[in-house]
Amino acid sequence: MKKIFVSLSLMAIVALTATVYAKDKFDVNDRVKESFKKEFAGATSVKWETVKGLRAATFVFYDHAVVAYFNDEGELLGSAREVLFYQLPLAVIKSFDKIYSDADVIEVLEISNTDGTFYRVTAETPTKRYQVRINANGNVIRS
Repeated sequence: MKKIFVSLSLMAIVALTATVYAKDKFDVNDRVKESFKKEFAGATSVKWETVKGLRAATFVFYDHAVVAYFNDEGELLGSAREVLFYQLPLAVIKSFDKIYSDADVIEVLEISNTDGTFYRVTAETPTKRYQVRINANGNVIRS
């Protein structure tokens, strides 16, 4: 199971990173650019687009593919990055394993916004697919 998960995670990261390296033809205002540089100094391969009226930057930051969302005033509204299951806080791993021990993990996203940080774990069994939100303390928010 873990070999399958690691392989799938690496393929997902490669696919996401490949889109990050595409040419950037979208322009954002100076407030958004300055806020981005302040929040993610050292980010590489930045690609901008508009998503639901927000400015979304997809980029590589400390070897992780990340997407961050800004409003036109340059305020960072939230970000998400793909992580590996074993990189989760121990409380999250234990909580997930306790409830979904028979499921294979497909994807893990760490999502940070004004509500805090939580993790969205996508997993499946032979008969069902789950998308579980768990906060950093291991409490299942929604499954």
